[in-house]
Order: sequence, then structure tokens, then C-alpha cells
Amino acid sequence: MARYGHRVLWVLFLSGVFDPMRFDHTIRDLEEVRRVYSLWGRHPRLYAAQDWITFMGRHRRIREGAVEAAAIQPNARVLEVACGTGRNFPYIEDRIGPGGQLVGFDYSHEMLAAARDFGMRRGWSNIEFVQGDAAVLDVGSQPFDAVVSVLGISAVPDHLAALRRCRDILRSGGVLAVCDARLFSGALAVFNPLVRTIYGRGAAWNPDRDLPGDMRRVFGNVSVTTYNRGTLFVAFATK
Repeated sequence: MARYGHRVLWVLFLSGVFDPMRFDHTIRDLEEVRRVYSLWGRHPRLYAAQDWITFMGRHRRIREGAVEAAAIQPNARVLEVACGTGRNFPYIEDRIGPGGQLVGFDYSHEMLAAARDFGMRRGWSNIEFVQGDAAVLDVGSQPFDAVVSVLGISAVPDHLAALRRCRDILRSGGVLAVCDARLFSGALAVFNPLVRTIYGRGAAWNPDRDLPGDMRRVFGNVSVTTYNRGTLFVAFATK
């Protein structure tokens, strides 16, 4: 995994994604999101490698924790916002079974193509793929039992609109589960400028947002579980 980590940084640098001189963490627009995630969608193995780095080796446990927080039942209808290459699909599919329905939503065509290929290789025939802006979240009028988003909402330019749309498309009693990241605290905070630069440019991540607080304002409730000394969290809210 270490050699993949070095390759990740080299790809970011050579592609212009990781360029500290151009970095401005206040700019989060759709073009930036498209550019960043088009790169990752074309290199799903590198995306898997950075996943291991980002979650400090606990990617399976934390991703599964996000799906668990959504309280997904067999045969449920589930939406994943910013589904990426489909790395949460196995955990969702284990819960909904063949009688359930999963909608993978992402802004990046390349990410959706990688997710579609992944689903086909696994033989899942109950997944629909939708491209669009999460702030609009045009997924039809049929309500969902649960919405899951892992490392996605913080990259949406209008993340508050995205949270409101997640609430709108949930059935009464449905759950939104969001997994995202925070900066280091304590002695490790010395690394935060580097973390901001790498993940700001490499993932369009905005660490200045209080996603649990915003979820509370939109839903009226929120519960939070933290991982990796608080640098990763799963927040879930019920409609």
C-alpha cells in the first residue's frame, strides 16, 4: 500500500490537482469537483489506494459503520450520494438483498462508469446510476428508505441544499447517514496545512464545514460516532 500512496501523490502532482501554489480552499465549484473526480474515476485502483490512506487502514470498518448507521433493512430503497467508484456498494447490497434497490448518484461521469463496471462484475442487477448535482438531487419522486454519503457532502459546493434535498426525498422515518472527515486536533494539528492542501485539491474537501451541525439544523436531530481520534465521523439524522 505504501507504493500506491506515493503513486497517488505523483498522479495528483503531475495532473495539476496537487499544486499548493494554486490552492485556495475557499473555492468549491462544480468545475473543480468535475476535474478532481474525473481523474479518480479514470484511476479506480489509485482511488482505492488513497481510500486506504484516508481511513488509516480502517476503510472497511468505517464505511460499514456508515451503512449500519443508516438502519437499512432488507428490500429497502437506498440512495448513495457521491457514490464514487462503488466502494460502499457491498455493504449496502448485503443489507438490501436482491429485492432491494440501490441508486448510485454522482456528479462525475467517470466515477459512475467505474461504479457501473464494479457492479456488473459483482453481478448486481438492482443498481441504477444517476449523474447530477447533489444540490439539485434529481432522482424522481419516489421516496427512499435511507440515504448514505461517504466523503461526499463536504465536496458539494452547495452542501446545505444537498442536505435539504436528502431530507426531502426520504420517507418519514428514513435516515440520512453521512461519513466525513475533520482536521487533526491537539499536537497533530501541525499537519493540518498539509492536509488542507492535499485533500482540498485532491478531493475538493472543505474542512471548515460543520456537517453534523448543519444536519441538525436541517433535520432537527443528529447523532455522531467518531473514528481515528475524531478525524473521521459518521453522523446520522432521521426524518
